Amino acid sequence: MNQTFKLFRDCISDNDNELVIYSADNFAQFPQRNSLVVSKSDRPLAAATSNDLVVLRGALDYEYHKWLRSLGLGSDLIVAYGEGATGMSLSELILINPDPIIEMIQKAGKKPLYVPWFSGIVENEAAKILGAELFGAPESETLKYNNKASFKNICQQIDIPIVEGVSFEMHPKDSDNFYSMKSIINDILQSNDTVIIRGALGESGLSLFKTKGNDIAEIYRKIAVSGEETVIIEPFLNVSSSPNDQWIISRDGSICHLGIRDQICKEGLIHTGTVNKASISIENTKCIKDTSLKIVTEMVKTGYVGVIGIDYIVSNIGIFPVENNARFNGSTYVSLIIENIEKLSVPVPVWKFMKLKIDPCSFNVLKEKFKSDLYDGVKINSIFPYNCEALSDTGCFSIILLAENTEKISNLENRLKEVENRTEVVI
Repeated sequence: MNQTFKLFRDCISDNDNELVIYSADNFAQFPQRNSLVVSKSDRPLAAATSNDLVVLRGALDYEYHKWLRSLGLGSDLIVAYGEGATGMSLSELILINPDPIIEMIQKAGKKPLYVPWFSGIVENEAAKILGAELFGAPESETLKYNNKASFKNICQQIDIPIVEGVSFEMHPKDSDNFYSMKSIINDILQSNDTVIIRGALGESGLSLFKTKGNDIAEIYRKIAVSGEETVIIEPFLNVSSSPNDQWIISRDGSICHLGIRDQICKEGLIHTGTVNKASISIENTKCIKDTSLKIVTEMVKTGYVGVIGIDYIVSNIGIFPVENNARFNGSTYVSLIIENIEKLSVPVPVWKFMKLKIDPCSFNVLKEKFKSDLYDGVKINSIFPYNCEALSDTGCFSIILLAENTEKISNLENRLKEVENRTEVVI
């Protein structure tokens, strides 16, 4: 297998004659959406280089963009469609009106490369209408690996141990369907304290529940409303850590390991952040990397191209892959941002990505809240905000803590607690 060791950005494109077009809208991942699904299309603003094009669903936050550019980060090549918080996906907007992007492509005089968050049918069509190559996979490959039930089956086929459980088909109109689910859950509870129920398509806490058996009817109702057709029912194991192993398959079929990170999960379920230093043993690290390489090698064979984030649990009975995020991941853009920062200043030994919520405010007000702890283009022990497009409406945004060591990370977290009304966000 052709395994390479390159910077993440170079795995996407190391060709100066290509125009990378970032489209980070994650609406395409969800056939049905609710208030928990937000676009987050501005994540590439800090991840892009000065020669990349960033496409936004909504409006550009000029205060944030001005701050980025003052640090030598980001790009001035931006197309903003001005769409509201709900509505069409970014790729759908491009299909309706590709002209602003095509004009940018023509001005750049380079071969366009369309880099979406998630590779679906519409993303493939958007690439075509722009005359761009797609950095991604056919929708069939994306869905095959991104679907949690399908991924478990693939792991079994290539002899990778998985958490024992049941894939359950939802049929809410059939009154017996609820009782079938209840029976499966109760059977697992005979030898386990808690059961976890995971939607095969949902992410970031969507269709994700745990139960001791006293609220099954309410859980069933919520899953039925979500539109999930398949759920996975498993014992909720005693988990010591939840590492995420990130890889990328380039267009030439070469693969690159981006690293194993520790995920921060609220109540052992919902991802709220990531730290780049995994607190697992050398033996467990090797087990995870070897398992991932086996999975990624299979994905190369079937034609997958793009980012891969495989979630694991380290439990009292073993190490198991539980999810394959066959798309850009929440911390993917963090990796690109860190690369950009390191090119401009100094190496960042430790970083931690977190999702936060405060009282809604402008970016300039947020800068004032962080004051001297805000990244200034030079100092390493600092706070770097990004994904700020909803800041003025909901107070939701993300940060990266940049530090020399884990002690400095703790100091920065203590500083965050001083920011009024800080809460972790579950999306």
